This record gives sequence, C-alpha cells and structure tokens, in this order.
Amino acid sequence: MIFAGLIFFSLKILIEKKWFFLIPTAFSYFFIWILWRAGIWGGGDAKLVTGIILLGVSFSGIFFISYFFISIALVSLVHYFIFGMVEAFRRKSAKFFTAILFIFISSSSTYLVMKIIKPSLSILVGIITFFICGDIASSFLPCKKNVKLSEEIIGEYLAETIGLRDNELVRIEKEQSLILRILKQKRREMDEIIAKPNYFGISEEEINSLRKYCNEIKIFITYPMAPLIFFALLLTVLIKFLKINLLSIL
Repeated sequence: MIFAGLIFFSLKILIEKKWFFLIPTAFSYFFIWILWRAGIWGGGDAKLVTGIILLGVSFSGIFFISYFFISIALVSLVHYFIFGMVEAFRRKSAKFFTAILFIFISSSSTYLVMKIIKPSLSILVGIITFFICGDIASSFLPCKKNVKLSEEIIGEYLAETIGLRDNELVRIEKEQSLILRILKQKRREMDEIIAKPNYFGISEEEINSLRKYCNEIKIFITYPMAPLIFFALLLTVLIKFLKINLLSIL
C-alpha cells in the first residue's frame, strides 16, 4: 500500500503541480510517528495508516487526512469506552462510571458556559474540555492488568518501570494520562533499571532479567487497531460520499 501510494502520490504532485500537498502529508506522518513512539499504535498500525493516507490523498484530495484522523478518533473513542465498560463490569469497578460522569459533566458545563459568553467558540471549547477530561480520566479506567512472565508477552507495552535501589526491587507505575504524567513527575532514583516502558514493547532479555526478582508484571491492556482503522476508513468514505463538511460542523 505504501509503495503504490508513493507512486500515485508522486504522479498527482508532478502532473497537477500540487506541491503544497507535501506539507500536511509530512505533518500527518510526524503525528503517526509520535503515536508510535508513545506506544499508542504498533508499528504495523502506523504503516497501515501511512499507506491509506498516501492512497487517500492521491484519489480524494488533501482533506482526506483531516477526515480520516477525525474518523479514527471517533471510532477509537467509542471502542475505548465500550471495552472499558465491559472491563469495568467484569472487575465490578465503579471508577469507570465515575470517570464517564466526570467527563460528561465537565465538557457539558464548559460548553453551556461558553454558549453564554462566546457562542462561536462553545463547540470548540467543549471538545477540547472533553479530550482533556478524557485524558485525565483514562488513568482511572481499567486499562492495565497483571500478567505472568513468559515469552508470550514479548512485545507487550509495559505499564511500569522496574529496577533496583539498594538491592531492593522498585516498581513505578506509569500513568495512562499524558497530562497527569507531566504534572506528577514522580521519580525515584534507581541504581539499575531492569525494564521500562518502550514503544517496541518488553523484550525477551528484559523478561529473563526480571525472572530473578519477580514472576509477574503490569502491562497496558491493548486491542487490535486494524479493525478500528478499517471502520474509520469506511466512515471517511461515507462522509465524503454524503459530502458532509465535518470541519465546518466542528
């Protein structure tokens, strides 16, 4: 897909002289790279989206990028909360429903206040508040689990930093929320770090080293992204087919 996309994308630029297409496309790839490095997407997901964007821009225009990313965000959001609810029911945890209530009340209140003060910015501010509250609330959702050390978890995204301090095992759990991760900045010095979160996932070497000190670790619960990307692509095609101006609505 990437190879075919590069051919069609290059032909579009050379024939139609639309060199400005390079700027948003390059920016989208930088964004994909950030999501991969942050451990949100796997390498295969990143390459899949890269190929889709190249082909989408070649045949549908530059606005395909914004529509496609918005569609991924919407589909992922629905998926995230559905599986969060399933996991919350399974664990009989009330934190998920408290987090949902917090997100809904905060974003709705901000929207209503801005509707009175500055109506033209009410939707934008409401969406920004929604994503900020959603990010903070994500740390209280059932997004981590304990697993036994084995070769089966190679490549899984570690949810804690594990090391030694004064010959004692130290474990620092990683916040799911990016905002809380930045604000807390909770660090404890370690004499030696055995394993830590990495965008490549936990390695076989780290697992073998950890076996000397523990028999289980905490990882983030992950789900396959490819089906979500597929549904996001279908949603993007539907939006383009129905000629919905999604950017003006937002």
